[in-house]
Amino acid sequence: MTTTPNPSFDLDALRATQKARGEKHLWRGLEDLADTAEHRAFLEHEFPNDPEKNAANDAAGEIADANDGVHRRDVLKWMAASAALAGLAGCTKMPEQKIVPYVRPPEEIIPGKPLFYATSMTMGGVATGILVESNMGRPTKVEGNPLHPGSLGATDIFAQAAVLGLYDPDRSQTVIHEGRISTWGTFVSQVNDLRNNFAATKGKGLRILTETITSPSLGAQIQALRKEFPEAKWHQWEPCSREQSRIGILTAIGREAEPIYRFDKADVILSLDADFLYSGPGAVRYARDFASRRLSQDNDASSNAKMNRLYVVEQGSTTTGAMADHRLAIRASDIAAFASTLAGALHLPSSSGNAVAPAGIPAGWIEALARDLQNHRGACAVVAGEQKPA
Repeated sequence: MTTTPNPSFDLDALRATQKARGEKHLWRGLEDLADTAEHRAFLEHEFPNDPEKNAANDAAGEIADANDGVHRRDVLKWMAASAALAGLAGCTKMPEQKIVPYVRPPEEIIPGKPLFYATSMTMGGVATGILVESNMGRPTKVEGNPLHPGSLGATDIFAQAAVLGLYDPDRSQTVIHEGRISTWGTFVSQVNDLRNNFAATKGKGLRILTETITSPSLGAQIQALRKEFPEAKWHQWEPCSREQSRIGILTAIGREAEPIYRFDKADVILSLDADFLYSGPGAVRYARDFASRRLSQDNDASSNAKMNRLYVVEQGSTTTGAMADHRLAIRASDIAAFASTLAGALHLPSSSGNAVAPAGIPAGWIEALARDLQNHRGACAVVAGEQKPA
């Protein structure tokens, strides 16, 4: 590919000029090397607002050309006009706004000093103690309560995000009835009318829908309402139900109970698709208890407890699986068969009888796990995921 030189330049003459100088000469282009009139004009007008040139024009009483930019006298005029307009705007009377003070100011509220309230946050029916920071009556931050056994001063992502729900722009700011703005008085009036209607039928047709309730106060209020309306029905529903876990525990021990794991005392832990370090009841406390046994004796000379060992059998990637010493990835449908095979290796009764180990498990994996659990009998924990069969 050949290029055609610019016909306005005599390249041979430029080479001769460069050679005649006899010294190293830097140039930014052919225009600079040829020292054309256009290039000299560009250099003179490269900085059109040159202070020295403007000063010379002021001394000579000249007015700068349009190509030289804005003259300083015009800038001063504009500045003076802007200042005058700003002064006039300041003289405009602002609308009156009345600030109503407290009739009886609360003793505990001091402007600029936050207050902390101890409360709890429930998830799946299990409460976690938290501290809520409040500034001038507005909750702004959530932290764990160090005096609550469920958190010990820590929180999870769900507790941290809970305060954002109070400032959700989609939250209703007023009472809404059938898509229209109403009042609290109208709401109370209609509720009283419904109450009178249900009183005549002993609550027939009344349905109460809640999530899992473990609060004694709220439970007592619902029971009092059901006693007043005996024909009413109470339904509890969770999007991620723990029903299978409840049935499994009921089948195992013959009564309903809530398991509490002591991972700070467990030497060997087996997780059957249970992400207990991230989600579920007690995950905040469990993560801290588990981490307390992950400190080596070199880092914690005062502790005599040896480091724990974690086995994870799961169908996907989880936080607990990332912390595992030994992780086995299998299909979700094979985890129950794996548990039955492990129960057979431990000489424990299994509902599946002589279960066959799922395909794809490395040779000796189940046997090594069973041997480790037997060697730490009384100091091991087996956790099943709540989404697993009962």
